[in-house]
Amino acid sequence: MRVGLAIPLLDEGPLVSAVAAAFLEVADAHGLDLHLCLVDNGSSDDTRDRVQALVSGDARIHGVYLDQNAGYGGGILAGVHHLLAALDPDLVGWAWGDGQVDPAVLPALVAAFEDDIMVAKARRVERRDGWQRQLITSVYAATVRALGVRTPDVNGCPKLLRREAWAALDPQSTDWFLDPEVILGAEEHGWGIADAPVVMTPRRAGRSKVDWTTVAEFVDHLARWQRGWRPGRGPGLR
Repeated sequence: MRVGLAIPLLDEGPLVSAVAAAFLEVADAHGLDLHLCLVDNGSSDDTRDRVQALVSGDARIHGVYLDQNAGYGGGILAGVHHLLAALDPDLVGWAWGDGQVDPAVLPALVAAFEDDIMVAKARRVERRDGWQRQLITSVYAATVRALGVRTPDVNGCPKLLRREAWAALDPQSTDWFLDPEVILGAEEHGWGIADAPVVMTPRRAGRSKVDWTTVAEFVDHLARWQRGWRPGRGPGLR
């Protein structure tokens, strides 16, 4: 089963080599046919140079280079679209470039695709990334539950979908709503969604891109979703 994983990167130069190596080490240890698409999402540091060096050294690593930041979702979409065109993978998805989730969860996610499972993702059961980030996450999680979302840890990554599930959902969010868009869409289809537990550890370098404005954006989009809005399609359209 071929797996394509997009990793958006915004000023993650100090981390990108270790993140890519960790994923490929897990793939080698478990016999996974894994390809990474590292997306330089308008970085101002040396992220692009480091990605280019990685691409030249391993055929399983692909690079996409965006001169302007396309947003969290926009970077992921660029990477996934590249993987679909270049590889025709069985499973496609994305992970974070901050090194806070152990890639060792990936084999369990791939193994989860049996029967009616169309989406598999990590579920953070413990967080060690500071009180402010935990508070932000708690407020967001409570809002998600209040709005009727059944899946725990909507934003948990890595996140994988069957190729046909991606095509059916056709995600459009270029901002942080991409994760909820996929999970909400999967719930509307009645698809099986699997998860695997992970611990979220502190960053080793760089800084988080999530803050209170991100939560406000999430909440606004979730409320609009309940009223029939869909990203890139307008109200009441699918």
